[in-house]
Amino acid sequence: MTKVDTSLFRNYDIRGEFGVDLTVEAGYIIARAYAKYAQPKKVVVGYDCRSSSPILKDEIIRGLVESGVDVMDIGMVSTDVLYFATWYYKFDGGLMITASHMPKEFNGVKFLRLNTEGMLTPIGKGVGMEELEAIAQSGNYINSDKNGVVEQKDVWVDFVNFSKSFVDVDVIKPLKVVMDAGNGMGGVVADKVFADMDLDITKLFFEPDGNFPNHQANPFEEKNRVDWVAKTKEIKPDLGVAWDADCDRVYFLDENGDFINCDYIVALLAINFLEKNPGTGVVYDLRASWVVKDWLNKLGGKGYIERVGHTYIKKRMQETKAIFGGEVSGHFYFIKNAYMENGFVPALMIMEMISKTGKTLSQLIKDLGDYYISGESNYKVQSTMKTMEKIKEKYFDAKEISYQDGMSFEFDDWHFNVRPSANDPVLRLNLEAKSKELMEEKLEEIKNIILE
Repeated sequence: MTKVDTSLFRNYDIRGEFGVDLTVEAGYIIARAYAKYAQPKKVVVGYDCRSSSPILKDEIIRGLVESGVDVMDIGMVSTDVLYFATWYYKFDGGLMITASHMPKEFNGVKFLRLNTEGMLTPIGKGVGMEELEAIAQSGNYINSDKNGVVEQKDVWVDFVNFSKSFVDVDVIKPLKVVMDAGNGMGGVVADKVFADMDLDITKLFFEPDGNFPNHQANPFEEKNRVDWVAKTKEIKPDLGVAWDADCDRVYFLDENGDFINCDYIVALLAINFLEKNPGTGVVYDLRASWVVKDWLNKLGGKGYIERVGHTYIKKRMQETKAIFGGEVSGHFYFIKNAYMENGFVPALMIMEMISKTGKTLSQLIKDLGDYYISGESNYKVQSTMKTMEKIKEKYFDAKEISYQDGMSFEFDDWHFNVRPSANDPVLRLNLEAKSKELMEEKLEEIKNIILE
């Protein structure tokens, strides 16, 4: 019996180098294991623009069909389209073939399944991934007397109409926008979502190309924003928008070409929802700036802090019935979208805010108040545990210490979170202070502890 590489089973999904640890046979086995674990009758399958995705998709569909599962193949789409199609058409589960923002050599699978409450939920560590791996390694699959049926469906019209339902499209002015798709799925989706809107769009790398020839489709990293920022500074648009490869994350530049930390976008969108739905709940990750907490308190919203990762954020949103969720990493979740991400709704909402208020995006951000955020920095270390212990000893006198995800320390005038990477000997640091000088001082102080 073929064994599947254990490294494929990650915190939030399946990921590996295609043809090395993630083989076509592994894809087939994982599909069989998913069918056994999730017990679906009908599922949606989609794939991104990576060159290995069509091959992997075929093997995954074969594994599902041989397990007696009916499949709706929606073709080459973004992850948020797959999520939408799964709940909108009332399917039992979904499988998206993608490695998100990882390099071209990689691929993977993101899953949805129905939980015991009949709600769609992702599979990740602590929420089904261990069970999925155990079945994959055991070879104990469903032996079906009848193969499932495969059908194709075009879901684009429904997805576009749903995405636009979050805003009044008619009030959005003819804005100038620089959009960077990084040769991922963003260009395919953006061409459909914004097709009939009166926008002046400058398109960067809209052609889907799984080799990602211009830059990695991961705007969270500054090195991948160079072309986007340069074009924005050149033509002075109203805003810039960029997506990661599979569009479950979205990022913004203001009219000056300055990158906007996603904490601020979480706050802006939360304010929008709270003004229309007073007292509602918002889930956000523990790295977030005080700007989110402060505005939730100011507007009487309920704030729920959760550990990093879409599997945890979605679970908490389902438990609290929160209307909206957001992460520093650019994920935005909506109760109206079955608690899942949509990378185009935030762009539409920001365009609507600019149009309604008559303010620039930088003015909208300035109106939120003065916050000094470091952004996420990553440090390679020999031992994450030993380094974290040194940090704990240094800051034992913090006003609050939390171990919800790594370690979070809060003082009166600054706070930070440090957490280990799930896959590499890397520590990720996020820090905020009430002055720029203090932020820079503490960032350097902790950096020295990490690297000493």
